[in-house]
Amino acid sequence: MTTPEGRTFTADTDVRLASLWADVQFGAHWDDGLPPFDQHDVMNDMIDEVHAMQDGEIPGYTVTESSP
Repeated sequence: MTTPEGRTFTADTDVRLASLWADVQFGAHWDDGLPPFDQHDVMNDMIDEVHAMQDGEIPGYTVTESSP
């Protein structure tokens, strides 16, 4: 994933990419103290956001897949 500012994030799964993105949005330890269901909700939202970026629904972000 590349942000409009030129930051690049690399991950092997959508879940890992969403986790990296959550760290940027909320801080490295955003999930400390959150109940598991709340963590799950946040991660689902982040995965949806990554998919929206990938589909071009959020301008300025690029998400590409690479072959192994």
